[in-house]
Amino acid sequence: MNFLWDIVIRAKEQGYKEGELFFRQAKECSPFFEQSFSCVNETKVTSPEIELNLLYRFADIFQDILMQENSGLTEEEYHEFGVFFIDTALHAILYADLRHGLTKREMYIRKIAKELREGIFFSGMAKNFNRIEKSEQERLAALALCQMETGSSLGLFRRALLVLYPDALLYQIKNEGKNLLLYINIRENDREAGRLRFVTDMFLPVGYELRVFFEYHFGIIGVEGTMITDEIALY
Repeated sequence: MNFLWDIVIRAKEQGYKEGELFFRQAKECSPFFEQSFSCVNETKVTSPEIELNLLYRFADIFQDILMQENSGLTEEEYHEFGVFFIDTALHAILYADLRHGLTKREMYIRKIAKELREGIFFSGMAKNFNRIEKSEQERLAALALCQMETGSSLGLFRRALLVLYPDALLYQIKNEGKNLLLYINIRENDREAGRLRFVTDMFLPVGYELRVFFEYHFGIIGVEGTMITDEIALY
């Protein structure tokens, strides 16, 4: 965690909002790093006040503002001006820094994820989408974009399921191809039911029917792992 964008991403993951963060020039820093944490390998942001070595990447912007000479201001006035100017400028730089290297497709994915969280893209499902971890939300948003481009399919539905439930088992009945059985090896609760509801409403192709088994697998004759007494779901 060295650069401004990396620090802010970690801060957001820990619950800090961008508007709460205050950036300032570090009193003590290494010329080889942008961050100025006490530990070089720091992985957490412990305060909304973040000190940086502004000369590491932004010397052209800040080297003059860090010098008081010829400013025409008193030391106290210059210090107050400099502190707030640096914070304001870094918030503006951050907007570009966070998006540096983003492709057009990644921007579409982030926009879809944002609209899903706010209930704009898929009205009525924001509550269930917000039950999903942010990293998983973006993966599902990428699949939503793919669905918009290529149309719905059973393959996309399966990929969406595996985002939330990597160990899930999806069965397609041989003689009834549009009847599906899904086994998820967790206990059912409101949160998981809501998360699954989002995936089925968003990605399950029209005409398919899905029956879900939480925690206990339905019995399959000849497969010992599914024929355990008191651990068989009826089908």
